[in-house]
Amino acid sequence: MTAQPATAAGIREVALQPTDLLDLMIRLGDLLAHETELLRAGRVAEIAPLQREKQRLTALQQKALKDFAAAGAGQAPPALRAQLAAAAQRLAQMVSDNELALRIGRAATRRLLDMVVDTINTQQRRTCRYNARLVTVNSGPPQAVTLDRRL
Repeated sequence: MTAQPATAAGIREVALQPTDLLDLMIRLGDLLAHETELLRAGRVAEIAPLQREKQRLTALQQKALKDFAAAGAGQAPPALRAQLAAAAQRLAQMVSDNELALRIGRAATRRLLDMVVDTINTQQRRTCRYNARLVTVNSGPPQAVTLDRRL
């Protein structure tokens, strides 16, 4: 890809070549595979920096795909079309694996948070109760609990 001034969205206003599309698909697939590895290893904090690059590569890949279709995808050499098909298949698999890892991580986090909340609720006495004369009595100071629900 040739260097051109970036637009406000960070996407270059230059027509991308079919080889650029192939490169973007491979790079996006590699990034998704790396993110999936981090998810599976429980290294969630290391994922945030990848998000901006993932968005940038996705936007560039969409633009390259439009340019490729507009230029006549059927006119590309058969070898390049085969490479693009293989890269598309790999990218689809990486997207699927990444989505599954994200869903599993989210479900596990949700389950863990629910268990923590349930445990706190069962171990904590009510802050307000009735005595023998049906008068409301405070059992003690209320306790605050904060949970970080970000994944």
